[in-house]
Amino acid sequence: MKKYFYVLVFAMVSFSCNNDDDALQNNEPSLNGVWSLVNVSGGFAGVDDDFAVGVITWDFNQEDTQVTITNNNTVNVVHDGFSTGVYDYEIMIVEDVSTIVIENFDFVITTLTTSNLMLDEGVVADGFLLALSR
Repeated sequence: MKKYFYVLVFAMVSFSCNNDDDALQNNEPSLNGVWSLVNVSGGFAGVDDDFAVGVITWDFNQEDTQVTITNNNTVNVVHDGFSTGVYDYEIMIVEDVSTIVIENFDFVITTLTTSNLMLDEGVVADGFLLALSR
């Protein structure tokens, strides 16, 4: 009888354990947070400029729909995004196409993953394609 009791207690203890590591994590891509501008390509001149991570950062705050841009680029390039400052932004979705509008500039969000963000300013029509990463 003792044997069955110990087996029952062992089973209850084993099945009552909870591993919090197995809890669902939110891995959904989000614009919120800090992104580094790492490449600008396109334009009439056909530019393809790379930037080191952290030189130009875009910090999106979805609660107040503002992006804080810090542009520490000292290299003379055709286009490196916006100057340092805080800008309001708006996200519009039309027919499954997400567009972010910053200071009257429209960027189609072509890629949004947890680590990559691609913004198309109309690269087909001499606009720029901005690649950001986390």
